[in-house]
Amino acid sequence: MPERSYRQNCGIARAADLLGERWALLIVRDLLIAPRRFSELERRLKGMGTNLLARRLKDMAAAGLVVNGGLRDPYALSDMGRALEPMVLQMVRWSLQWVPIPANPDGLHFPDWDLLALKALFVPNADLAVPVLAQFEHGGWQAWVRIAPSSCAYGLGKPDTPSDVSFPCLVSALRSPAGILRQLPPGQIASAKKFLAAFPLN
Repeated sequence: MPERSYRQNCGIARAADLLGERWALLIVRDLLIAPRRFSELERRLKGMGTNLLARRLKDMAAAGLVVNGGLRDPYALSDMGRALEPMVLQMVRWSLQWVPIPANPDGLHFPDWDLLALKALFVPNADLAVPVLAQFEHGGWQAWVRIAPSSCAYGLGKPDTPSDVSFPCLVSALRSPAGILRQLPPGQIASAKKFLAAFPLN
């Protein structure tokens, strides 16, 4: 049992014992996207502090949520940790529906956080006969998203195979699809429309 525990015989309380500490879910968020080195997590979790980050990672490793192969290896989620993805995606959906986004948000933001939001928004489509691979590149940041009739996968960097459509910005593609479509080559329009239709914002 964690040092700070609700000490209640309830599944929600037991889960909160592991995940309810401040910053724990944000560590899960970042490691769901990709394995991270300690220095990278520290940069992305500004305000947390080195000692607290080290303690959280140690506690999460002891609980079986996080694995670390050695001093030079990145931290990654275990199978137990990755099993939290459906819950995290549902939290994203809940937030988009019930928690207003500030008109002028000034908080820290990394574009790969939007990949989780994209997966949360994905709507399966049995009529999508052929998978669509989209590439995103903005300010040196690169990522890809591949959709199929019932799945959505993503990764950082360039895709291993040629993409069907290349978007300049992930957020702009969703918020202003008409404007983005006008910027694309004619040969990418059909794939872009199929891709964007899988992620309704409303």
